[in-house]
Amino acid sequence: MWWKDSPHRGSGRVTVSARHTVEVPRAWITGAAVLCVVVALYVAQTQVPKNVLSLPGQKAVKPVAVTVTPQGWAFFTKSARSPEFEPFRWNGSTWTSASLGRHSEHGFNRVSRSQGIETALLLHEAGKAARTACERSPVQECLRKTQVATAVTNRTPDPTLCGRIAVMEQKPTPFAWRDLLPDTRTPENAVLLDVSC
Repeated sequence: MWWKDSPHRGSGRVTVSARHTVEVPRAWITGAAVLCVVVALYVAQTQVPKNVLSLPGQKAVKPVAVTVTPQGWAFFTKSARSPEFEPFRWNGSTWTSASLGRHSEHGFNRVSRSQGIETALLLHEAGKAARTACERSPVQECLRKTQVATAVTNRTPDPTLCGRIAVMEQKPTPFAWRDLLPDTRTPENAVLLDVSC
């Protein structure tokens, strides 16, 4: 930008004139965009499982692409088939879910996020505690079969799980079997814990 005094000496104004811009040829912009898209396609193609699409020279580019971008898609997403651990609380007559569910209040209340870590810490402290295999039985039936409780201490600052709890490992029902099973998750095993806070 150029600064110069106004021709009107007494007004005290300063006028500003813009410097001439440098134009970038449209071919350069198009070439840079095409190069970025081609690099992204090769990186993506080397990370996905075998498929019908094949890019020219893909086998030669794969070692370089895997070295430059080693994380692959697992860096961004969790496997949909990984097991879920849900805590249950004994209320004197039946087991009820102690899960806080998804975080509420439009994401401002994040307590439910910390409950997963809290559950993992309790399972880690329990170590190789006796687990009851569910053998495809419903959740309540599997939880009724759990007998041996392991004593653990909840060391989290604001505990949500105290007293007699059970942690149920459940695997998501594969999408292909969605019409064959009544629930979206299949109970695998349960562990009974006496949690002191």
